[in-house]
This record gives sequence, C-alpha cells and structure tokens, in this order.
Amino acid sequence: MKLTTIKKLQDRFVGKVCTILTSPIPKQNFSDTQFSDFFTCVIDSLDEDGIFATHPTTGCKNFYNLTNVLGIVEEQVFYEDNPEHAAIIAKVRDLPKTPKPNPNDFANIDLMAKLAQKQDSSN
Repeated sequence: MKLTTIKKLQDRFVGKVCTILTSPIPKQNFSDTQFSDFFTCVIDSLDEDGIFATHPTTGCKNFYNLTNVLGIVEEQVFYEDNPEHAAIIAKVRDLPKTPKPNPNDFANIDLMAKLAQKQDSSN
C-alpha cells in the first residue's frame, strides 16, 4: 500500500469508531450482534503493518494485520445529549428484544443418549 494511502487512512479513521472488514476467518456463523462486537473498535493507530484498536465497551486491545484488512467502515455514533440522537436512541431501546432460540432447533442430548443406550443394549 502506498504511503500516501496510509496517511489518508490515518487522517480519516484514527480515533474513530469503525468496523474492520477482513478476509474470511474461521468464525463464519456470527449473528449481527456478534459480528459488530467482534469487529467494531476505536482505531488507536494505523500503519503499514496493521491496525491497533480498542474494543469500545470492554477496552480489550485488538490488532488487525493490514494484509488481511479488506476495508474500514466508520460507524455512526449517537450521543444522548444531542436531542436528535436522543430520539433515535429511545426508539431503538423500545424495539422488541431478539426472540429466544427455539429449543427444538437444537439436538436433544438426553434423547440422543437414550437412543445410544438402546442401540448398545441391542448389540
């Protein structure tokens, strides 16, 4: 990557809340919430090697190797002391919560154990 591009990236993204888009990783079944929690950060520094960042909630530190970064997306940040933002925040808080998973969507371990026992006793 050209040094002029690195300088532009530094000027535009350092100190801001961003989502880092990377080449595929083994964790591919993220929910939207998990994805944003895993890849959204405040960019601390950016250079030809990569991006050092901090998780906005936990303060955990992250590093993204620049060769695996496909993109950087600045996130919109809402502030409760801004009246326009406060109305949006209130709407989001009033949205229905994500439904709990249906237990029928998962394997019934007890039933599987009983089937295995039954299979063992028939042999």
